[in-house]
Amino acid sequence: MSLNLNGIIAALPTPFGFDGEIDHDKLQDNVRKWDQTDLLGYLILGSTGEFPHLTTDEKLAVIETVRGAMAPDKLLLVGTGELSTRQTLDMTRRAHDYGADGAVVITPFYYKKVLFDEHHIAHYERIADNAPIPVLIYMIPQFAGVTLMPETIAHLAEHPNIIGLKESSGDLSAMKDLFRELKTTDFNVLVGSPAILHEALETGCSGAVLAVACLAPNAACAVRQAWHEGRYEDAKDLQSRLAKLARVTAANGVGHLKAAMDLVGLYGYLSRSPLPNPTDEERKEIAEAIAESELFEQNEAGIWTEKTYYFVNQYAD
Repeated sequence: MSLNLNGIIAALPTPFGFDGEIDHDKLQDNVRKWDQTDLLGYLILGSTGEFPHLTTDEKLAVIETVRGAMAPDKLLLVGTGELSTRQTLDMTRRAHDYGADGAVVITPFYYKKVLFDEHHIAHYERIADNAPIPVLIYMIPQFAGVTLMPETIAHLAEHPNIIGLKESSGDLSAMKDLFRELKTTDFNVLVGSPAILHEALETGCSGAVLAVACLAPNAACAVRQAWHEGRYEDAKDLQSRLAKLARVTAANGVGHLKAAMDLVGLYGYLSRSPLPNPTDEERKEIAEAIAESELFEQNEAGIWTEKTYYFVNQYAD
């Protein structure tokens, strides 16, 4: 099994209403707006989607809502990682039944002191052997506290149903080490940090999964487009703007990202407890970051709208 992973994928947050319940109507509205961009697709139920805070029924409902709202030509990746191999495989099968194209499986993290790379290999291989959809490894050590060795990932890359890695450590050096270890060209690495997007593409990544792509999908896609067209200065300039925006929003937690979404015509609102939400002062900083990025234009109602003319006027030869 294989998927086209050559592009920018937005890591979607899960919107909650004032009552703390998932607002499926707002989620549909958000997806339909993102559908109007060049995003390759979406990752739901990842870290940005607050997957640890959702019940199984809520997770399945989110998959159903997004699959029903999104354009058929977009890709749907679903975070299916649970604490045990058995639970992860069950969630992966159910995600497939609800329309997932691929499963993104986080490295097991609770018993990290007694889990070593051989145990992670067995975990991923058992899931991949039995999963009805392609599997991607999800490595985010800043949350999970687990880092797989490059040779371990390269070993897993040989499995025909393990097609890629979502690499969210932000460690470019480790990424280069991984590409030196890989013995297959069929394995895709997706970078999770906008600050190294251009460099990651240069290293060999096929694309990216970015939370900030929810806010500025056009800019995120334009960085990759510019790099592929050899417009390296354009790519670096846009990446710098995108990275600065991400440092104030996505990098500070889901609550900050959601607050920024509220300012750009999307629905974000609050995170689920115990995740913090930004203070009034932090919300001002978020608004300033949106303005200073020069990626948006503000209308008379005070709503910021992302620009779409990067290569039509601003960066044309």
